[in-house]
Amino acid sequence: MATYMYNLFYKFFLSLALGALIGMEREKRQQHHKGTDFAGIRTFMLITFFGAMSAYLSSLYYSWFLAVIIVCFMLIILSGYILSSFFNKDIGMTTEISAAIAFIIGILVFKTSQEIPILLTIVITLILSFKGYLHKFVYSLKSIEFFDTIKFVLIAFVILPLLKPIAPFGPFNSINLYEIWLMVVFVTGLNYIGYILIKTFGSNKGTVLTGLLGGILSSTAIVTSLANKSKEQEKVTPFVTASAIACSTMFLRILIEVSILNISMIEKLAFPMVLLALAGYASASIMWRRKEHAETNLEFKSPLMLKPALKFGIFYSFILFISNLSNAYLGQKGILLASIISGLADVDAITIFIARTASLDLGIGIMAITLAAIVNTGVKIVIGKMFGTSNYSNNLTKVLAPIIVTGLFLLLLL
Repeated sequence: MATYMYNLFYKFFLSLALGALIGMEREKRQQHHKGTDFAGIRTFMLITFFGAMSAYLSSLYYSWFLAVIIVCFMLIILSGYILSSFFNKDIGMTTEISAAIAFIIGILVFKTSQEIPILLTIVITLILSFKGYLHKFVYSLKSIEFFDTIKFVLIAFVILPLLKPIAPFGPFNSINLYEIWLMVVFVTGLNYIGYILIKTFGSNKGTVLTGLLGGILSSTAIVTSLANKSKEQEKVTPFVTASAIACSTMFLRILIEVSILNISMIEKLAFPMVLLALAGYASASIMWRRKEHAETNLEFKSPLMLKPALKFGIFYSFILFISNLSNAYLGQKGILLASIISGLADVDAITIFIARTASLDLGIGIMAITLAAIVNTGVKIVIGKMFGTSNYSNNLTKVLAPIIVTGLFLLLLL
């Protein structure tokens, strides 16, 4: 009985807390809005509490009681919207829809596990809080980027399911169209997150932000772009610093990818990746102390274009084949050869393969990812020498060298 009452009061308290979280955002928004909104913090607390209480009463008496309450509540929301539109001349429905969702969240507190309503509340609050950033992103979105987004949605949610029934084929059954395209969607989606951050916050907000956000999108693109840009100005310190930060952020991107695909690897992989990132950030901070100033604003292409996605898909297929071939003739250590090949072009492909290969020895997998990241860092030094000025390439070599040295030392320990 005591446990039952504790769970009951906990659910009611949780419904109030979740309503308060959404209500605080709405109340704060009203401070910058003339007139009176439909609801504030107290109203949202009552809404989620009302939803929880309705679910509780329906479980005690009649199941149809909850359906009646939902219909009545939605009518109240609709009436509030009509009155608000008539008197305040405000046709926005954000608060009203938020109230309806809050009511459903209150119901879910009683109907499902607590993780679901908590997650939904966090998502809704973030969407409401990012109003300005979301509008800024949409306003800055070009027509070609909009159509690229539509194509990506079709590729991810229409074409991808059609590939699932196709069985693996080719040498060692290494060609799995569904898995290959799923990883294309995964990497492109991750790139798009970085692209949204850059479009939202701007790539001209400073060296550090350019490097961090660019590293999430593509550290190779950052190095190539800034290498070319170094030919336009004498002061290259900001360009080198942004490049070093982007290259260092690549290691954190690897952690993000692995944590999504295989969380069990994080405990062992976190130490080498974080250490390599810190080595890069330390070098970048030393370079930044020169305090030379120059514009680092860059233009990035949308990562949702079909051509880059197809290129990654083909390269990922190649890495699958090379990895299986190496494993067949050289054993699991043959994966290290594949990691070197992958690192010459793209560290994502081998990282994803290792994260998704359950049969691979964990130590070999971590060594392979580390080796690919080191090789990829070395490739960026070559890119700097090919496309940048001698001043840019020499300084880039100096700031990336500690990463490579640290990585080689880690390989001896792994």
